[in-house]
Amino acid sequence: MAAYSIGLATRGVYPFGPVPRADNDLRHQYVPFHTHLWDLQHGSAQGDLLFNWQSGYGVGFLGDFFTYLSNPFSLLAGLLPRQHAELSVYLVSLCSMGLAAALMTVYLGRLRPGSPWLRALLSVGYAVCGWGVAEGTVVPMWTWGLVAIPLLGIAADWCLTGRRWVLGSHLVALCWFANFYTAAMATMAAALVFLVRLLLADADRRTRGRALWRAATMTGTGLLLAAPAILVCAYANLRAQPTELYVVSVDTDPLTLLSMLIPGTHPVSPAPNVYAGVLVLLLVLTLPFQSKVRGRERLAWCSLLLLTGVSFVLTPTAKIWQGGALPHGAPFRESFVLSGMLTMAAWICLAHMPRPRALLGGAGLLAVLVTAAQDLPPVNEHALTGVLIGGAVTTVLLLFYARGLRRPARIGVMALLAVSVFAGTVYSVYGNSVADDPRRRGPVRAQTMTELGKNARQALEAHRNWPATRADAGPGVFVTNNDAMLVGGQGGAYYSSYVSAETARALRGLGLGQAMGGRHLWPAGDPVLQALLGVGTVLEPAGEDGVTVRTLPAPPLVTLRTPGSDQPYGAPAGSVWARRQAALGARIYTVPELTRGDGQTAPAGAAAPASGAAGPGFALPRAEGWGPESWTAFTGRCAPGARAFLHAPDLSATARADDSRRHESFSGRPPAVSAPVRELGTAAADGRFTFSVRTAQDGQVLPSDALGCLDQAAFDAAVAGLKAGGATHVTAGGHTVEARLPAGSTGTAVLATTPSPGWSCSVDGGPARPPVSYQGLLGVPLGSGGADRLACAYVPEGLRAGLAGTAAGLLLVAGVLAAARRRVRRA
Repeated sequence: MAAYSIGLATRGVYPFGPVPRADNDLRHQYVPFHTHLWDLQHGSAQGDLLFNWQSGYGVGFLGDFFTYLSNPFSLLAGLLPRQHAELSVYLVSLCSMGLAAALMTVYLGRLRPGSPWLRALLSVGYAVCGWGVAEGTVVPMWTWGLVAIPLLGIAADWCLTGRRWVLGSHLVALCWFANFYTAAMATMAAALVFLVRLLLADADRRTRGRALWRAATMTGTGLLLAAPAILVCAYANLRAQPTELYVVSVDTDPLTLLSMLIPGTHPVSPAPNVYAGVLVLLLVLTLPFQSKVRGRERLAWCSLLLLTGVSFVLTPTAKIWQGGALPHGAPFRESFVLSGMLTMAAWICLAHMPRPRALLGGAGLLAVLVTAAQDLPPVNEHALTGVLIGGAVTTVLLLFYARGLRRPARIGVMALLAVSVFAGTVYSVYGNSVADDPRRRGPVRAQTMTELGKNARQALEAHRNWPATRADAGPGVFVTNNDAMLVGGQGGAYYSSYVSAETARALRGLGLGQAMGGRHLWPAGDPVLQALLGVGTVLEPAGEDGVTVRTLPAPPLVTLRTPGSDQPYGAPAGSVWARRQAALGARIYTVPELTRGDGQTAPAGAAAPASGAAGPGFALPRAEGWGPESWTAFTGRCAPGARAFLHAPDLSATARADDSRRHESFSGRPPAVSAPVRELGTAAADGRFTFSVRTAQDGQVLPSDALGCLDQAAFDAAVAGLKAGGATHVTAGGHTVEARLPAGSTGTAVLATTPSPGWSCSVDGGPARPPVSYQGLLGVPLGSGGADRLACAYVPEGLRAGLAGTAAGLLLVAGVLAAARRRVRRA
């Protein structure tokens, strides 16, 4: 832990200096999620472990908790001030490293007896391995994987010795609860090492069969105990937006893969981060020459290392490590398992104390590796310097240690070896922080909770009216992709791997902007969508770090729709304007026929296809400059004074009203990014509205029904009607909503959230039934007999089955304990 911290401090990385750690997902996901955990621990969150009212206008949360926050060290977030959530995220990684080093020290002693000091030095290299520094520490929940490998190894050792089956089952469950993703990889790694040990054990077939049976039943029972985490996340992943288009290839040439064994390497293109320190590397390269180790044992361990490394860069086996599908983003998330195996093989070599000839053979292989890899991109100057100096010093010290010195001299050599390992670890961390400095990729903010974020949080707290209406930070206050968790409120900003396809599709159909293929939802930015989602307070930036509060005439969270009110009201079928009018139950838009500047028209209501395809709509020419000729003008006829909005979700262009200097950016890039509805201006007194579009890309198409003209008076009347006829009182619990309705209500009650799988609703205390989708919102049919009360509850899919699995696992554990006690009594 000290070596890792000092390595960061020498570079001035947070929390020891101005270089930020909170970049990419660490900034946009993990710090805001830990902030939300703080709110849950202190009772200030809107929602509970099952549901999150603060993000995506209401989304399930238990899957997010098990994925991002179930590392036990994440609970440290509640002990620090809320504004220091980034520090708590750092402590998650740091404490996981320390515990991993301690447990690996214990586990190596189970592989082979020997000096605990030497085992500890090897464990330091494992805990601060390349994967941990480059990937694990910026994805804090993953660092539990470093803990899981030795923890599962200890449980597997008990299977070999026939002891502590119950405790081993609980260790398996703990690993899967703490982070099921890395636990799956660690379980496969522990199983491979267990099989190697079983093959090498001097035991008969019956004894080996018993050990296998104990391991299988121990693992199965542990998985049953952890079933809620496994099943909830499995269902959430099944429902989530797909990411096949973002998968990164695992192709890596053999020499690059071998170069990643050198401490301090940092890949320019994706490659497995597998190094585990100079001491580990030298001993692994010495193992083939270590004649004190049995030949079949050397063959088994070397084969295990080789086959595991190769399995990372072959797509079929890489998919097995990743749970059946390659991920988007970092493709070698399983690299830490090879770092653990390297550490175990190094201890097998060191526990037998290699002879000088063997050590020199290992040093020779190290020299060959460095010579062959020195010009490769991953081997930066810090890695090269560290391995040359560290390799030479480590080789000399091990040669002295192997000579059978007396106790004082051995202690002195051991101390020098410890200093060498400590210095080498510090230097590799420093070198990695230099190579991975986020400032090289562009300007970044030094803090996650900026002054703007603090001001936004205070403003939202001062104007909170939940659950009557929502308070949303809005699209203008962008601190992170998870603004709503960071600054509070009940807004739309949400970035998670578990945004369900139903939620993303429903909100996109209503004109909400999205990114990352629908896994990043943006806040609503136009008045109609804000009304449909019950947003009564929205923030707007004012100055560099200030915000202003704007109050909107929002309907309540639960509103009513009369039978037959879900009509398109003349808008083109399938357009966002038709869906919005149907959801609102009123005619508020006019969708005019567009005429291009050259007089060309397209059939009104015919939606344009995805960019680049042929079909209805206006093909836009690619602009070369910013002169007047680079803009394509369009004209439509609206009611005089109507507000003009543009919806072109797949368009990558800039639009402006001809009487305005304000430019609106449309950042559509299907299927990754979907642009939201944006307001362009106001129609003239004669109803004429002209706007221009400019794009710098080929194949861009403006849909023929892109322009919608909002009748403000009709919209205000529709909102007033929803407020007057909506729920008279709404109560929102952690994952429940209860509403009192006007007596004898009929039609459909609409809750301003999406009908995510897991919701069930009852009317007047009747049986609970799944809701329906009311134009993308959660709808509850009330029937024709009249209703007075509505109650809805959210239970994540897989939770009930998972709890049943846990109960079955507990019964198995109780049965084993009872049987053991009976045997003791008989004895």
